[in-house]
Amino acid sequence: MKQNATIFVKGVQSVDGERDTIELSSEGTVETTPTGLRLSYNELDESGEMIETVVTVVGETVKIDRCGANEMSMIVQKGKHRKCTYNTPMGALLIGTYGTLFLQGSHSLKLKYDLDMSAVLMSRNELEIQYTLDGSTEQ
Repeated sequence: MKQNATIFVKGVQSVDGERDTIELSSEGTVETTPTGLRLSYNELDESGEMIETVVTVVGETVKIDRCGANEMSMIVQKGKHRKCTYNTPMGALLIGTYGTLFLQGSHSLKLKYDLDMSAVLMSRNELEIQYTLDGSTEQ
């Protein structure tokens, strides 16, 4: 069953000692599935286009799918290196992910992971997602 929720997302990216933090709050849905959890929310990209992001959690594996001009399907798995595709208007990039931390609470999720390209570290990242259920359901 899907439930409407307010979803709070905080992302921190560290590159060469510089940290950049992005925070957003969005209305979305939370669904408990037979294998885990699925969160869906909308956000504006850099060009002002509304895009949907879907976060699926199964065990200690998190899949993040984003639609729009910068389409992405990324898998972060604690202790494993995974490859993902990040589409940009100029073409697709093959990026590696390596999960270093996975914590899941009753209404929260925290990840730490590294991104690399051609085995060269690009950034260290943190992603925190918290949500509050609105009480209404969606079928």
